[in-house]
Amino acid sequence: MAYTLLATVLQQWQQAPEWQQPHHFLRILAHWSELVGAIVAEHTVPLELTAEGVLFVAVASSTWAHHLTFSRSPLRAKIQQTLGISLSDIRFSHRDWRPPRPAIARPEALPKVGNLPNVAPAATPQEAFQRWQVQVYQRSRDYPLCPRCQCPTPVKELQRWGVCGLCYARSA
Repeated sequence: MAYTLLATVLQQWQQAPEWQQPHHFLRILAHWSELVGAIVAEHTVPLELTAEGVLFVAVASSTWAHHLTFSRSPLRAKIQQTLGISLSDIRFSHRDWRPPRPAIARPEALPKVGNLPNVAPAATPQEAFQRWQVQVYQRSRDYPLCPRCQCPTPVKELQRWGVCGLCYARSA
C-alpha cells in the first residue's frame, strides 16, 4: 500500500466541492465587517451559507432586516468582487438574532501579576517536577510545623484545625 502525505490529503479534501461551502462561509465571516461596514456589522451576523448559495444573516431588528433587504444586490456583488464567492441570495431575519457577548477582557485590562521570571521550559518531566518541588519548598520553608506530622503548614490551617489539612482530613 502506498502512503500519501497528510498535507496532500488535506489539500485534496479542501478542494472537494463539499468542503468549499464551509470554507466560503468562514471567509465571509472573517471579512464581514469589511464587506458591510462597522455600523452594519454591529447589528448583523452571518449564520449559514447553504449548498444552494443562500447566505442567511441574523439582524438586530426587523428595521435592519427591511433596510438590508434593499441592499442585498450590491452586497452580493461586493462579496463576488472581493472574495470571489458567488451567492444566489442573501436573506435577513431578526428571528435568530443573539446580541454579541462582550469580550472577556482586553490584555491591558487584566490585572498585572508583576515581573515574572523568564524561565526556559523544562527539558524532561523529571526536571519540571524538580523545579516545582523547589518552588514548593521555598514557599513553605517559613511555615510553622504541624504538631502531628511535623510538615510545614500554613498558619490559617493551624489556627482553624490545630493541625495541617491532611492530618485533619485523616482524623475526620
